[in-house]
Amino acid sequence: MQAPIDKDWFFQQLEKNNRSVRGLARHLEIDPSAVSRMLAGKRRMKMEEATLIARFLGAPVSEVLSHAGVALDTEGIPTRILLAATIGEDGVIERLMQPKPLPQGVIDRAKAAIHVGGNSSVIAAQVRASSGPLAPWDDAVVLFGYTESVEPAAIGALSVCRLHEGTQMIAKIERARKTGEARVVTFTNETREVVLQTATPVLAVLP
Repeated sequence: MQAPIDKDWFFQQLEKNNRSVRGLARHLEIDPSAVSRMLAGKRRMKMEEATLIARFLGAPVSEVLSHAGVALDTEGIPTRILLAATIGEDGVIERLMQPKPLPQGVIDRAKAAIHVGGNSSVIAAQVRASSGPLAPWDDAVVLFGYTESVEPAAIGALSVCRLHEGTQMIAKIERARKTGEARVVTFTNETREVVLQTATPVLAVLP
């Protein structure tokens, strides 16, 4: 789900500065084929490479990142929202092996729905439910914050819960104690007595 790279902009900048792909490859100290794959969107641009490319093209790093498909906040800092998980029909959350940046359009909608600053740590999970109670949310993106505790705001709210045994799920927390014992209602309308390791409220659901 990475936003596409604006390869035309990069080639225009190379031509404008009388530079070449081979010259850029030498500047980055990588193979020219790796640069070609990067400009074709088949290889993700690294942050340190963006800095070197900006120097090579005489352009701001924020502009290079923007044309590379990396979403930026209002201060030119890469917005930290990654698609890091999927949510199944039963509401159980499965982490992706390789988190992916969200497309610019989804980032813009997320920023309109919640406050996303440069130091924010917002995580996205995509619903994959062709049937069941989560089916109306199929393909929607659920946003939530990173946490290492049971947040007070999660009590009584639809939240992302990590249970003591390691399962992560989306559920409504009816009550919870400081020791972690809690009663939750799952998306399958099952009331469960669980021990919470962490819990954080859902910030937004983007259809």
